[in-house]
Order: sequence, then structure tokens, then C-alpha cells
Amino acid sequence: MKILAKKDLLNVLKNWSGSYDVFAPGIKETGDTIFDCFDESTFTLDYGKPPLPQKSEVFPQNEIIFELKNGEYREVITGNEKMIFGMRACDVMGMRQASSFMTRGDVTDPYCKSKEEGVLKVIMACAGPQSETCFCTTVGSGPFAEKGFDLQFYDMGDEFLVEAGSERGGNLIVKGPFLEIDDAEARTRIDEFKIKASNSVEEMPALKEAMNRLRDGSVSEEVWEHFGRKCIVCGGCAFVCPTCTCFNVSDYVTKPGEGLRVRSWDACLFGGFTRETSGHNPRGSQALRLKRRHEHKLLYYNETDIQDGLCGCVGCGRCSDYCPVHIGTLEVVKAIAEAR
Repeated sequence: MKILAKKDLLNVLKNWSGSYDVFAPGIKETGDTIFDCFDESTFTLDYGKPPLPQKSEVFPQNEIIFELKNGEYREVITGNEKMIFGMRACDVMGMRQASSFMTRGDVTDPYCKSKEEGVLKVIMACAGPQSETCFCTTVGSGPFAEKGFDLQFYDMGDEFLVEAGSERGGNLIVKGPFLEIDDAEARTRIDEFKIKASNSVEEMPALKEAMNRLRDGSVSEEVWEHFGRKCIVCGGCAFVCPTCTCFNVSDYVTKPGEGLRVRSWDACLFGGFTRETSGHNPRGSQALRLKRRHEHKLLYYNETDIQDGLCGCVGCGRCSDYCPVHIGTLEVVKAIAEAR
């Protein structure tokens, strides 16, 4: 275990930038805080839950996977040494789940794998909920991580306690301003931090009730019809979700004899996502599509599909934050639990 004075953090990030592309939270001219290339002038530690998860660093919204040039096809696989500093524990779990989905048995997605192998995950443990929609403790994804990270920072006021979660992470803190601290003392302080942080996040008993009702098939179809009538099919919930992995593949002609094959995020809420070649759509109504989405998050999960067999939702609350007609997981769970 190591300790780092908070005043030394900027110099540490600048040093790491010499070896990695460092992405960190920064305040933009609009006042929004997003993760972008580290910039000392905009960097901030005063940030909550970013609008978008960092899943896009291993599974981009759009990526070229093949190109055709001079009559030859070439697979495009990219990856580089990258560090994401300040991730939240729920987003690390989301990235792990997305990567797990892309690696199933003997089938591995080479595009996702090549990017993930180069990513160093540095977590900033949450001292409490980042907003009123957080329910990470209910699904076991936060407010701190137990594994899946390279480094985890615990904010202790004027200093950070820094925990290594991998050999790569440990190698980053062997010298410089990182100082040794008695492990027993550090563990005691971290345990106190974790207890306080966990107790400050409100549990959501309705989630477990909703999962049980989905499992035994007792959810009224009227619940889905109600939300189906409200949904405006914007796909926003899928695009801000840390665990959504739906995608489409499109071919584009760039000029005669040349072209690109591009993979782009898609959403199971779009009517065309499950439409078959015959024209038949097994989920032909918005109610059925909403039902399937929430079953995927709350019902259909196991050790193969989801890291550690946890819930397919990481409890970040973004879908409830950004859905313009209020059909996030929180609202759906409440409706299921209250329906009789």
C-alpha cells in the first residue's frame, strides 16, 4: 500500500502521460465534466458520475474493422497503451461485463480484446453516491472495486491511499512521490472509508423483488405496455449504459474499388434490431422490446455472460438520469415491484 500527497497528483499524471495516453476528468467550456485526454488546465477532482461510461475505450461507438483497398481486404485491429484515471467502480464493472460478453468460450472479439489489453484502469473510489440515482451497493458494483482494476485511489483529504490491483499497477507506484505506509494502518483507514461509503448509498429492495418476479414470470404485461406507449425510441438508455453491447455492421464505398466495414453501437429498442430477412420481427412491439431489454439487465445472467454472475445492471442510474420520458431501470423496477 502507498500514500500520495494530493498536491503531487498533477505531476504524477504528467509523468504517466509520457508513457501512456492518459484520459482523465476535465471541465469543458460548457461546464460539463467529461473524460478526455489529460489536460492540466482543465483537470478536476471535483466530478461525479460522468455522462458516459468509459466502455467506449474498448468498444467504440464507431470503429472500422475491415477495409478494402487495391482489391485486398485488410482487417483493422488497433490498440495502444492507454490509462483511464479516475474511473468509478461501477464503470469498471461495466467494462468488465462488456469485455466478458465479447469473449465467450473459444470465440474472442479481436477488436475489443486488442484495446482492452492496453488499458490501465485507475479507479477513484466513491466516498458516497454520485447522485440520487446511484444504487451500486444493491447490485454489488461499488462504491469501490474489489477487483478488475490496476490502481485504486481512496481520497483521505489532503492525501490518497493507493492500492495496487495488478502487477502493472504496482509498477507505477514503486517510486517517486508515492511513499510507503504501514499496511495494517492503511487497511484500517480503507476499511473505515468503505463502511462509510457503502452505508451512504441507499439500498433498493425493490430491485431484488423485481428480479424475483421476472424470474417467476409474474410481471403483468400491462407494465410493459405502459412503458411501450411512453418510449420515444431514442436509444439513449442503451448508449449511456456501461454494459450494453448491441452493435450493427455496415459497409461503405469510399471510392470505386475501395470501401470500409464499420461496426457501430445499436440498440435492442430499435424496431429494426431484431427484424429478420423475411420481414418478420419476433419483438414487433415497443412493449416487447422494452421487456427484453430489462430481462437482459435483470434476469438473464450467469457466470459466462456476466463477470462473477452479478446483475447485468451496474446500478449507475444513467438510464434514469437521461431518459427524456423516465423509463430507466429505477422506474421500471418500481413499476414491477408495485404492480399487482
